[in-house]
Amino acid sequence: MSYFFKHKPITTVIIVALLFKAPINGQSYDLKRINTSELWTDMTLNKSIAEKWEIGGDFGLRTALSDTKFWLFYLRPNVNYKPAHHLKFTLGLGSFNAFSDELFNSYEIRVYQDALLHWPKLGLFNFSHRLRFEERFLSFSEASIDNDFRFRGRYLLGVRTDRFSLGGAPNWAVFGSIEPFFRLNGKDNFVANNFRWDTALSYQATQHLRIELHYILQSSEFFFDNRQTLENIFRIRVFQDL
Repeated sequence: MSYFFKHKPITTVIIVALLFKAPINGQSYDLKRINTSELWTDMTLNKSIAEKWEIGGDFGLRTALSDTKFWLFYLRPNVNYKPAHHLKFTLGLGSFNAFSDELFNSYEIRVYQDALLHWPKLGLFNFSHRLRFEERFLSFSEASIDNDFRFRGRYLLGVRTDRFSLGGAPNWAVFGSIEPFFRLNGKDNFVANNFRWDTALSYQATQHLRIELHYILQSSEFFFDNRQTLENIFRIRVFQDL
């Protein structure tokens, strides 16, 4: 027990992980609980423009593998400042356009800020912490749903192994993270992500190219039709330094 009292932040995140299926805000809903499957494809680009400055971002396509006819395209450029090797600050702008044959389309402009800290390193394991704030401006094709502004926070606790060999060069690594989402304003009339659990296998193809295969388990809540989903997400992510 003394370990948990000495590591309160980690303990707090673990407790959140165990409770992530609970209705958010302590409210009681008569929810329809649905499992879905999705495929996400992502490309992340990065280019150094000065000693401590980078530009880049990511873009990709997300689609449903289950019965729901859904797809989403996003584009998210950013600027990064790295005052130290283990610390990075990001300012970004995103466009997220979601289309559904069964529900309605949504259009989002997102501004976000985050801080990423790589610490500590314990043996083969490299821990990271990311705190992100997002200002989300949403509009919808459904006339009965008003345009909305959302402000939310996200905290990610991740761990990545050192590179290891699977019979050749040490180009492989394993990554895992837990990430709760926190609604800081907004009405309960649309969608809220509650929690994300991510595991990945990473392959460093070249010095500047990395490929990752992810399995993500995500909990979300759809307030407009009293639906809670547990999303099984398969993600292919490519990182390229320019």
